Amino acid sequence: GRSFCGVAPWLNLPPDDTPEGRLREEFTATVVKAITNAVDPASPDYLRFDGPGGQPLVDAAFFAHGLLRSRDRVWPRLDEVTKARIVKEFKASRKIRPGQSNWLMFSAIIEAALLHFTGECEMGPIDYALRKHKEWYKGDGWYGDGPEFHLDFYNSFVIQPMLTTVLEIAGKNGAGDEAFLRDQLRRYARYAEQQERMISPEGTYPVLGR
Repeated sequence: GRSFCGVAPWLNLPPDDTPEGRLREEFTATVVKAITNAVDPASPDYLRFDGPGGQPLVDAAFFAHGLLRSRDRVWPRLDEVTKARIVKEFKASRKIRPGQSNWLMFSAIIEAALLHFTGECEMGPIDYALRKHKEWYKGDGWYGDGPEFHLDFYNSFVIQPMLTTVLEIAGKNGAGDEAFLRDQLRRYARYAEQQERMISPEGTYPVLGR
């Protein structure tokens, strides 16, 4: 899920006949096949979205975010059976209850994906995640990971990108918070500015958090 989410914006670029374009086509075909197998109960690659434990919610969320980031190139290439299975598995992940932390964004991004691809979802997880992250904003582009501030990278790969996407999807479907989205885009830019300045001349990041 995380690998797919990371390369999804690249996969979403228009096709072209350059060496990079041909590589992108190869990766896209591989992703489509992987997704098809991952939601096929008869496949040895089948993944559980409803447990055991809470980790499947995390992986489902990154998968959902990847689908949204590659919505123009990957989703249209999936067959209708696979699309229906994805929707079923996303709904199955509702069994897992997120904690009072960045995990709220996991449930929210899954519901945002359902909203975008099917036109319907449960708005409760989205509304709750947005409300709590409003409360948890600490200033200067940083959100708390829950009520407390954590000096780690969860703002980088969960809170900031998923919060922005959820706000954008909700807004496009008449359920957004325009003022919050405007604030969030400024906060996201400020956070990115700080994160960029953390990179050392060798290209490494400081060891922060866990």
